[in-house]
Amino acid sequence: MKKLLFLFDIDGTLLSPASLSRKLLNEAITEITGFLPDLQYKDVAGCTDPSIVEKALGKAGISPTETSELLSRILDYYSEKTEEVFPVSEKPFVYEDAVVFLDKVVASGSAVGLMTGNINRVAKVKLHRFNLWSTFPFGVFGDDVAEKSIMPRIAQERAWDFYRQAFRLEHMIIVGDTSSDAYAASENGSRSIIVCRKPEHRDEIISAEPGQIVDTLDDEILLSILD
Repeated sequence: MKKLLFLFDIDGTLLSPASLSRKLLNEAITEITGFLPDLQYKDVAGCTDPSIVEKALGKAGISPTETSELLSRILDYYSEKTEEVFPVSEKPFVYEDAVVFLDKVVASGSAVGLMTGNINRVAKVKLHRFNLWSTFPFGVFGDDVAEKSIMPRIAQERAWDFYRQAFRLEHMIIVGDTSSDAYAASENGSRSIIVCRKPEHRDEIISAEPGQIVDTLDDEILLSILD
């Protein structure tokens, strides 16, 4: 029986899409609506893909009814462009410290899954690029639910489907890079490991009271969690 379930975020945690994902989302919204949202890091960090689009359309003055109709078209276009561009772009890169930590988590006998704001189709492209998709037997994605705080309970259900084991929320560890990941953990009584990839956001992460905050995922302090 596995004692812990580690839920990994993707962007900023396992890999960096650089500015590529924002660029493609901008393109998708502009192509479908004619509106250029000019998405910045603060508009996307810790958010799900659908919520990013909904907020952008709201700023453009598009009604909730129209937004609902446009959302699937925008995300389909975004997915298609990601499938076309991401595998061949030189901009994205994998975080080697994350790969090392992931390998140690798996070797420890712990369960693993994904908990990401990416929609499933996009997450698959990104992780396939770095041969990581097959490491995760299940995931919770941005097209499952708009808010990350709801994801841990969905992860419980999906972990049962694969592992046939009931993980208590306090035995789940969310591995992410933003305050949203830390809040999602604390709101569910779970633990969190937050890697601070951008020092300018450290205070924001600390304010969310993460279980552990580290500069890299190969920090030796994390080894005690796996014992």
